[in-house]
Amino acid sequence: MAAIDFLSSRGFSVKAKDGRLIVSPSSKLTPDLRQYIKRNRLVLIAEVAANDGEMRRTAWDVLIPSGEKCRMVGQPMTYSEALAAARWRWPNADILEN
Repeated sequence: MAAIDFLSSRGFSVKAKDGRLIVSPSSKLTPDLRQYIKRNRLVLIAEVAANDGEMRRTAWDVLIPSGEKCRMVGQPMTYSEALAAARWRWPNADILEN
């Protein structure tokens, strides 16, 4: 949690929403802190996700309507996020739980 701790020690809170970071109070962000956040964006998103109690994975097995099984790989996602992403690509797809 080093990246979040770095910002917290300077009086900022960090949240993630729809893959975006929300750092507040934004009015107190300096150019150097903005650069730090940009450089550590993925680390910060992972740290915030680790604190919310939901399991996330970077790879999900998908059963597409034709009966084929494939693997969807990307940023860490919850089951519901993975299902939504799979159904965006393949309507009526299902996520296989391992």
